[in-house]
Amino acid sequence: MDLKIIEKKEEPLLSRTKIISEVNFSASTPSKNETKSKIASLLNANENLVVVKHIYTDFGLKKASVESYLYNDEKEMGSIEIKPKKEKAPAKEAKE
Repeated sequence: MDLKIIEKKEEPLLSRTKIISEVNFSASTPSKNETKSKIASLLNANENLVVVKHIYTDFGLKKASVESYLYNDEKEMGSIEIKPKKEKAPAKEAKE
């Protein structure tokens, strides 16, 4: 997986940096976690402060564009980002 950063834009009111990058891959589209760790290593940042929003693949090509954010601290990230829903417990079988 080859990742190249195309654009970095500061968003000071939200305490984050918007990062647009391009990924070239050989097999399948990389997961958000793989992309997140690659972006964090390129920017020398904490992996917990990087949020990958979207991975847009081009049809028929082994290329994708990635939209992600790098936050300044975890407190700001927690107040802005949506927390994932908790999974429901499996339904109990009806008693007969």
